[in-house]
Amino acid sequence: MQVLRTTFFLLVLGSLLLFVWGQGYLGAPGGSGEPERLAAQLQPEKLKIVSKGEPPPKAAEPPREECLALEGLDHESAAKLAALLTGRDAQLKVAQRTQEEPQSWWVHIPPLPNSAQADKKAAELGKLGIKDFYVVREKGANQYALSLGLFRSEESAKEYLAALAKKNVKSARIQQREAAGDRSFVEVRGTAEQVAKALTELPPEFAGAHPAACVAAKP
Repeated sequence: MQVLRTTFFLLVLGSLLLFVWGQGYLGAPGGSGEPERLAAQLQPEKLKIVSKGEPPPKAAEPPREECLALEGLDHESAAKLAALLTGRDAQLKVAQRTQEEPQSWWVHIPPLPNSAQADKKAAELGKLGIKDFYVVREKGANQYALSLGLFRSEESAKEYLAALAKKNVKSARIQQREAAGDRSFVEVRGTAEQVAKALTELPPEFAGAHPAACVAAKP
């Protein structure tokens, strides 16, 4: 009887030792005990414990893209400006587009020889009751011309010319201005800081360009 009891306890003890060894608590090679499990964690230093109910931290949002367009340029000047901006910052999205604006007709008195004669003609128009005009003083082919109006249709321009003739204005003429596709504009997209920096101190040849709305970006 004593032999059977001893044998029973030895079997139980052996089973317990085998269980402990299998769990790795004795440091057996290849075991998966607690020390080994802690060492096998992937980058534990990056783990962050948050309180219950606390939302996870939000990822930083990318900078918002800004867009600015410069219009009023001929095709060659627009191409030069696009190349200049791209050279200043290769990360900018720079695009050259054609302005699809309608034709216009200019009612005007052709350029006079000098400023004095242009002012004299302006005074004559004032005496005839004509108020909506101005003297073109910028250097160029139309310097000292008198601009009387710009019209979207040729018919409207002819009607106004006829009204001027009734007021004894005989020297006024109609000139067709730019047609659709004659001009270009340049779009610049990037962060606000990038766009502002790229457009700082542009050369004088782009002085005629002025800001405009960008075309909606394609999804």
